[in-house]
Amino acid sequence: MTNIKQQYRQEALKRRQALSSEERLAASSLIRNALLSHLEQLNLTAAPMLIYCAMRDEVDTHQLLATDRPLLFAPVAHDHEVMQWHETNPNTCWKTGKFGVQEPMGGRLWVPDLEHAVLICPLVGFDHAGNRLGLGMGCFDRWLSQFGKHILTTIGLAFSCKEVPSIPVEAHDVPLHTIITEQEIIQCRSC
Repeated sequence: MTNIKQQYRQEALKRRQALSSEERLAASSLIRNALLSHLEQLNLTAAPMLIYCAMRDEVDTHQLLATDRPLLFAPVAHDHEVMQWHETNPNTCWKTGKFGVQEPMGGRLWVPDLEHAVLICPLVGFDHAGNRLGLGMGCFDRWLSQFGKHILTTIGLAFSCKEVPSIPVEAHDVPLHTIITEQEIIQCRSC
């Protein structure tokens, strides 16, 4: 099973890397707009949003994190199993974290027991059932297994070229509710 996942991961990464900067920027803009519209349709525009800080050639989330929208939180990874979410705003200072991802320095911590939130996940690959491939470190899946009961909905952002036929599912995998690409919004399961 791991070999198939690794093969899909490598194929999806190659397709993503083949996109030009212009294609990535244009697709990221469409995906961000679709995300905001989707949250509006779900009546979740005021909900806290836990959103990854894009690295390398992922769907760009920097413009979302730079807005003055209240209740935006970005992760700080202390270990493969430990992520804390810090509130961000246009004045947030950032540093390169343990895994090479930009992380906020300071900011109020998201408190799961007090605020249920929307989780925006990065994807290396995905299928229409909501199964996702990350970079293979398991950070999001492990975190979701612990805090999923505090999440209103999980949304993956991906370029359409990262779709794979069917991802083998392991016991620790947590499928997403929705996947948003530049071409479509895929409803995978009910919130």
